[in-house]
Amino acid sequence: MQKKHISTLVQAAATFPLVLCCTGSLSSCKDKGVETPAPTEKATSPAAPNQANAQAEQLLDFMIFNVGDALRREAGQPMWRELVRDMRNQVETYYNALRTTNEDPERLVRIGLFLADGTRDLSAFQKAADIYTATLKDWEALPEEIRGGLSAQELRSFLLNGLGSCLMQQRKMTEALPYYEEALKLDQARYNSVSPGEGKPLPTADHLSPELENAAKDLLISYRCLAECQLFADDPEQARETLQAGQKLALSMQNLSAKISFEFVHLLSTLGNLESRVGQPRKALAAWAQAATIAEKLRVSSSSLAEQAQAIQLIRKLSPSIKTVQNQLQNQQQEDPPSQPEQ
Repeated sequence: MQKKHISTLVQAAATFPLVLCCTGSLSSCKDKGVETPAPTEKATSPAAPNQANAQAEQLLDFMIFNVGDALRREAGQPMWRELVRDMRNQVETYYNALRTTNEDPERLVRIGLFLADGTRDLSAFQKAADIYTATLKDWEALPEEIRGGLSAQELRSFLLNGLGSCLMQQRKMTEALPYYEEALKLDQARYNSVSPGEGKPLPTADHLSPELENAAKDLLISYRCLAECQLFADDPEQARETLQAGQKLALSMQNLSAKISFEFVHLLSTLGNLESRVGQPRKALAAWAQAATIAEKLRVSSSSLAEQAQAIQLIRKLSPSIKTVQNQLQNQQQEDPPSQPEQ
């Protein structure tokens, strides 16, 4: 690895402790499986360059993919926005240095995805779309044996959904739809490759493999993303069909894990939004109420503070819609005159 690249890596890692301190309360860092290097005893001699670089890279991975990922999701909050912007700019500096070396193409794709996501979260949709597009080209340049793996297929799906989201935010529905459709096909194929098979019962949450859990979660995300685009493209019937396919998938599972349950809540919330938009308040209420029930169950049963906070946030988001529709239906019932018996 070139000297300049090592220096950039160490500098980038050194800037992230501020982010770590400021985001300790977000609590989602422990859920993604990346750990910081274990503390070592006092060294008797300076670390070798390769060892020092490996430690810096491991630390940077934690800062970006754990702390940074938690932070970027708060970009909509004014108190965090500038910190998210600073973090995103630091990652871009590292990303550009990584591009010049081309020594780790898969890492370049992962960093590119994070950078594109962070740029999108800051509402710079065209700039984010450009990064997604460039990163998709980097993905296509990966060796064939890497591209065919589950991890790489997951990366491509994230990139496609992200690019679709940027285009949808710019009201380019026709352009966005093919990316969402391809992402759904990828996630369906990945899910099929790790599921027990058609007609066979799925494992309970306690026995789900990480591969199956992630594939199911991502498939629900892709169903929802595609349906949202179909809805905004004025095709509510197709959107409903897509959401119902996702609903059928979730209901086919026993004892959903928290990861899958949260995505099911989002999908049901979107289904409720669709029914409300097309003038079906009772169907909207049923979908939102089911979503709120699942969120409340997560709040009560989860031992993770991050999951409890996420569940509470979802319940608060759903409550006004549920209350509004309940009041509308109640008022409608009071205003409707009782039916007269036939003579």
